[in-house]
Amino acid sequence: MKKWKLALAAFITAAGISAPLAATQAEAADKVAIQASLQKMTLTQRQFIQDIAPKAQELQKKYQVLSSVSLAQAIVESNWGNSGLSTEANNLFGIKGSYNGSSVTMSTKEYSGDEVQQIDAAFRAYPDREASLEDHTLLFVNGTSGNPSLYHAVIGENDYKKAALAIQEAGYATDPNYAAVLTETVEMFGLTAYDDIYDHMKKEENMLAYGTVQEPKDYDVWSLPSGMKDAEKVASTASIKEKQLRVGKKAEMQNGSHWFEIYDEQDNRIGWLEENAMDIFYTTKSEKEFDLKKYIIDSDQKIYRYPVEDSKRVVGEMKTYQGEKLEIDRRADVKNEYWYRFKDKDGQVVGWSKAPGFSDNNPNKKK
Repeated sequence: MKKWKLALAAFITAAGISAPLAATQAEAADKVAIQASLQKMTLTQRQFIQDIAPKAQELQKKYQVLSSVSLAQAIVESNWGNSGLSTEANNLFGIKGSYNGSSVTMSTKEYSGDEVQQIDAAFRAYPDREASLEDHTLLFVNGTSGNPSLYHAVIGENDYKKAALAIQEAGYATDPNYAAVLTETVEMFGLTAYDDIYDHMKKEENMLAYGTVQEPKDYDVWSLPSGMKDAEKVASTASIKEKQLRVGKKAEMQNGSHWFEIYDEQDNRIGWLEENAMDIFYTTKSEKEFDLKKYIIDSDQKIYRYPVEDSKRVVGEMKTYQGEKLEIDRRADVKNEYWYRFKDKDGQVVGWSKAPGFSDNNPNKKK
């Protein structure tokens, strides 16, 4: 145990590491943990992680290999991208063989029990670091030609310690302390912050609004805001183009985006739609305090709970109050039309109807 700790200490000194690792611009990572690490790292270290962490998280989401473990391996195997193998061949993980026919020959250490031997070996040469990351992940997914399930214990493992041990036990590296080194690297540099690959709701609140999708563009409706765990596409905005939609909730995400939970005119829940995709024509902010009295004229207009023609929100008919002069306490401008909210003779709010249903003149007065 002391040997690998001394080896790790030597590795840290050689690499010039002064503190925990840091950040990435990946939207759904734990920003608090990453920012804490960001303040304690060198510029070179930051650039290395910023370069590879987004791809590691993308691969985790697709193949369920922990980003923390992939990053730890990249740090250890490539010395923060400074090893000859990583600079000459973009090979961050020391994978031997050839990649699409490309390889480089490098000197490497091999362990045989307690003995260490220096040998020359062919290593895969990649066009860029992203290719190296993906090939590394696919090795875990597909295994080897002789044993396709060799690394299956790594796939879907949510405990970085168990994942590191599974990698060692599968024979990825000949160093008997490899799993311990990876675990120490994850913990020392706070790499578990990158395992949170999903976005989260920062704030969720009930909201009353109506709108339409005028130009569908490339937006989709999701079961949950896109980026959250288990979020799935449920519809395209083209299928609800120009339909009147009701907003029931608004969510602010950690990545800064805003989403609406939308319903159709029959009150059926459709899903979540990004705020930028909707043209909102009514919110409670559309209403203004008002103070006047007008007569209700004979009209086929209906009375609604809100100043929107929503068949599920009808509360009465204007003709019920025909000829009565009643108090109007609010006005709303919706789709360039005025709506009034009025009260009955007992001062109770009745609802909303369009301005043409009201008049300054008594319709029952004989001319």
